[in-house]
Formats: sequence, structure tokens, C-alpha cells
Amino acid sequence: MMLRQRFGIFLILFFLPINGPLLRMLMESRGMPLPMGELQFLGLSLVMFIVGLLMIFTPRMRLRSDSIE
Repeated sequence: MMLRQRFGIFLILFFLPINGPLLRMLMESRGMPLPMGELQFLGLSLVMFIVGLLMIFTPRMRLRSDSIE
């Protein structure tokens, strides 16, 4: 498993929309409240979830080693 796929799994698990209230409570208990609303945070978590899915399921990119001369 590539590092990119491992990071994608981390993003998916960490930014699940159901974890939003838990992340907010954790940040507020640390004394660092998030300066964004609930809907904005939901949008951010959905975007991060989709980015994680793309990182897991996209094929490996290979550079062409042959040059045109």
C-alpha cells in the first residue's frame, strides 16, 4: 500500500461527517475554538472525505521515461 493511500485512509476516518461534533468539542476543550460555522465545517469535512477517497482509488501515475528527440 502506497503512502498516498495510507494518508487517504487517514483523511477518510478523521474527517467523517459524523466526527464533526467530536472534533469541535476536542478543539474547544483545548481552548482553540474553530472560527467557522457548522455548515462550513460540514462542507470542509465532506471535501476532505472526497479527497481521501480520490487518494485511495486513483491509479498510480507514472512518468514517461522515453523522451522525444
